[in-house]
Amino acid sequence: MFHHTDYSPAQLRAFLHFRSPSKNALLIFAAILVGACSALAAVALNRALDYLATMRVTHSGHWWVFMLPAAGAAAAVFLSRNILKESGGHGVGEVIAKVGLKQGFLRPVSIISALVTSLLTIASGGSAGPEAPVVLSGSSMGSNLSRLLRMGGQSRMTLIGCGAAGSISAIFNAPVTGMIFAVEIILGEWTPYHLIPIAISSVVATQTSRLLQGNVIPFSQDFPPMSFIDLGVSVLLAMLASLVSVGFVRAIRQVGSIWAGMSGVQWIRAGIGGLCVGLIGLVFPYSLGEGYNSIKMAIHGTLPTGFLVVSLMLLTRIATTSLTLGSGGLGGIFAPCLVIGSLFGALFYRGAAMVLPVHWLTGEGSYALMGMAGVLSGVMQAPLTSVFLVLEITNGYHAVMHIMTVTFLSSMLTHAFEPSSFYFKDLVEKGQLLRPKTDAKILADIDPTTLVHRELTSVSPQMPVSDFIGVLTSTPQTHIPIVDGDDGKFIGMVDVVAARSSILDPGQRSSNIGEVAVDRNAPVIDEDMGAEEILEIMNRSGKRTLPFIKGGEFQGFITKEDILSAYRGEMKSYGASDNLF
Repeated sequence: MFHHTDYSPAQLRAFLHFRSPSKNALLIFAAILVGACSALAAVALNRALDYLATMRVTHSGHWWVFMLPAAGAAAAVFLSRNILKESGGHGVGEVIAKVGLKQGFLRPVSIISALVTSLLTIASGGSAGPEAPVVLSGSSMGSNLSRLLRMGGQSRMTLIGCGAAGSISAIFNAPVTGMIFAVEIILGEWTPYHLIPIAISSVVATQTSRLLQGNVIPFSQDFPPMSFIDLGVSVLLAMLASLVSVGFVRAIRQVGSIWAGMSGVQWIRAGIGGLCVGLIGLVFPYSLGEGYNSIKMAIHGTLPTGFLVVSLMLLTRIATTSLTLGSGGLGGIFAPCLVIGSLFGALFYRGAAMVLPVHWLTGEGSYALMGMAGVLSGVMQAPLTSVFLVLEITNGYHAVMHIMTVTFLSSMLTHAFEPSSFYFKDLVEKGQLLRPKTDAKILADIDPTTLVHRELTSVSPQMPVSDFIGVLTSTPQTHIPIVDGDDGKFIGMVDVVAARSSILDPGQRSSNIGEVAVDRNAPVIDEDMGAEEILEIMNRSGKRTLPFIKGGEFQGFITKEDILSAYRGEMKSYGASDNLF
């Protein structure tokens, strides 16, 4: 037997709206598209780098080869800063800043510029990684696709994460790493609304990459099982890896400080840094380029024999990377961290083998894995990304406990010396690191111009107090703007509550309001101030209502109550958007 139930039109509309898949389907479609396109960008950059790097090695016998890193760095910076008017930087930090400060708006030109400039830097011999430029390119794809489809801010952030995840997934053939990188580093927020599209984008990007260049694990090797002794030794390795990480980051910043103090234009300074890199490469050619061959040698145990040789390879790689990135060259930090980490791990193994019986230690390749994880997690302070990246690009699951131990210890110890990661430090110093659901981020999402009370009753400073009292009876305003009737210039405001004794004084009835009760010293809010800055001014001045000025003209009042109400609204919208379905 069937029971008939009557539904009101309102209930039926609410049910259909709740079940409507259109918005979610559009987001998933966009995530698939961004994943595929970011994979194409990653594959194109990889192949171009391989081709040009092969050409560079082929001509390595010519006398002018040491000038290539200088030419590449100078050309990249000139193209980026002077022609394309990009802000420069290493890519990932720029994306994080835009996610926090600019509602996720990235320039369309970044889709191409990041790839071309990094290609010039790395292919010419600069020591940097291709992953950060690809992340910037993929994130820009997501940002601009969301604008094309007229999506809201939350969906835009998700598609930026999709672009970042797809880029990392494709360039390393590591889908889990791509997903974790996007939420751990780029977005800083683990919600189903982000995770589901980002996971889909990672899978699509990885599969696209595999269709184009095969399912190849970049640094695969058959490793023997690791022992309990190795686990104990890995604690010491983590401690030393944290010191290497701190030294590496500070070397880049020290070079950056020195180069910033040089006179001359930026592209010339980058060229000088590239020239130094080229001179080092004349003696130590393994210190040039992205350095993946060094990783393969460390993992396969085919590095040159001797403790001193590997030490020089490690130090020169740190030097060339510091010179490349510190002088303004364009590229990422992933690849250098992996190269430096693998060399450090192999060097640690050789040092440990001098002290401990060799049969206690598993092998040089396994220690290279732990070194990669330790340095990467120390520099980035992103332990989950570091663990899964090393596991996926090496198939080193035999050492999962050892890698996890090194990763988390190194990240924790490095944090004691460097409270902010490589990506975050500059943003923290500039006040541009705004993570989701923090007060600073929520306030940054509020547009103060939308809170301005514009329909106000204003009076001239020459109005008698008796007439002013009449105005008060016809308006609910507690603050009255005083505007010069001749030129419209804002004079000040009358706080009706604070000035009530002066206004109601019978002896002041014939006086002008401009002489009796105007507050001429109230701080003024302008269009360049954010909600957080406005709140600070209100708290410092003790005033809950302030005038808003644009272009020198009075526009209205902003109240503390309206900012706090908008804050509560943003908090509710965060909670409502956590779930995708």
